[in-house]
Amino acid sequence: MIRVNGLRKYYGKHRGVEDLSFEIHPGEIYGLIGPNGAGKTTAIRSVLGLLKRDAGDVLIADRKIPSQIEEVKPAVGYLPGEVNYYGDMKVRDLLSFNRRFYGSVDTRYEAELIEYLDIDIQKKFKELSQGNRKKVGILQSIVHKPDYLILDEPTNGLDPLLQEKLYQLLSQEKARGVSILFSSHVLSEVERLCQRVGVIKQGRLIREFTIDSLKEFATKRVTIVGLRNAEALDRFEVVEEGTDRLTFSVRPSELQEFLKDLCKASFEDMEIKNPSLTEAFMEYYSGSEQS
Repeated sequence: MIRVNGLRKYYGKHRGVEDLSFEIHPGEIYGLIGPNGAGKTTAIRSVLGLLKRDAGDVLIADRKIPSQIEEVKPAVGYLPGEVNYYGDMKVRDLLSFNRRFYGSVDTRYEAELIEYLDIDIQKKFKELSQGNRKKVGILQSIVHKPDYLILDEPTNGLDPLLQEKLYQLLSQEKARGVSILFSSHVLSEVERLCQRVGVIKQGRLIREFTIDSLKEFATKRVTIVGLRNAEALDRFEVVEEGTDRLTFSVRPSELQEFLKDLCKASFEDMEIKNPSLTEAFMEYYSGSEQS
């Protein structure tokens, strides 16, 4: 398990993160979501012990970070947002070097990953595109079969096909019981992969949600076809009008009342559309700015 309690990190007078707390259980993918500059990378680097925190505690497998990092380092995989290596080093040489950090690396599994990700191990890093560098970073982060996996904006630079391959690998790691911290501002991938999310704003974790409960904060779109006696629904907001249909914005808590009023009118058909995570997040995040 990964535990973060009261984490605080400032850069001089500028806030990185403030009083940040969360837990990640075995076999769980936890998404840390928020726009660029919200504090996600600072949080991740502090969890890894790459930044010296100002206050708070971080534990990985009940070991204090950074003082006991050497005890858990072989069980941790890390994929940074920007993957950089020595430009003149070949990929095959990096992989050979990487094996020395771990007691045992399954070279057959390594070969499977190389083939699956379509990595050219004969090339030097300065010859690789951003996407191909990221593929090497993905391999390096999971090749030793870690118990804890920490990823910072992992799909940056990946085309849709490679994103899909990464999603499959993360699903396999989750099934293996790995605790995964997943930082992203791409909400569609968070919706697909994560069980819980922490919403970070200006360095603070303002709320934790399950994926489904976050959606409950966003309004549903209810489209009514062939509506007559529309005055029965006057108290609900119309967000779109067509020749024979009206679309209303209805909060989940108001849906029962909406349907009750709808029964007083005459209509031909209806459709209720649940919000995407992106819609839910933007609505919740905007609401928190006004509170």
